Amino acid sequence: MKYILLLVLLSNLNAIAQENSGIILFENNIKLHWTIKTFNAKEHQIKICKNDSGVQYICAIDNAIWYGSDIPVDKPKNQLTNLVLEIGKNKIILDVSSMFNPNFSSELSKHQFKIVKEGNQYVLFGFFSDGAGTYTAHWRIIDTISIREVISNSEEYFSWQN
Repeated sequence: MKYILLLVLLSNLNAIAQENSGIILFENNIKLHWTIKTFNAKEHQIKICKNDSGVQYICAIDNAIWYGSDIPVDKPKNQLTNLVLEIGKNKIILDVSSMFNPNFSSELSKHQFKIVKEGNQYVLFGFFSDGAGTYTAHWRIIDTISIREVISNSEEYFSWQN
């Protein structure tokens, strides 16, 4: 009986470790719901390339440029799988494709984001890094529609943090 209980507890811990979620509260009762999942290489297509010096690196995941590491062949530890902005009664799904290793702790926090109201629109800015592979994403929200306008590791897109 003790062994069965131990197996049940261990399987629950494994399930907890595979997915983590939470809610970030902003002013004016705006909420950001998020989910981070442990990266499973078997669920993805990983393309390995070589640079001119013959050094291998991951150049694409699922046929897309990916963000979240500066280390050439290290696979992501986790990925952002869900981001939903709740404004009043509206829940707006945000594009999180190609977003890996969003931070070190596998939990998003309010200091990673800034939300700005521009007339009848909102812009949500996000900063992501697990210590390597820093990148930013910007989403424009109009009513219940969102578009990710930026996903980049280029310094020019980090000015929102000033």
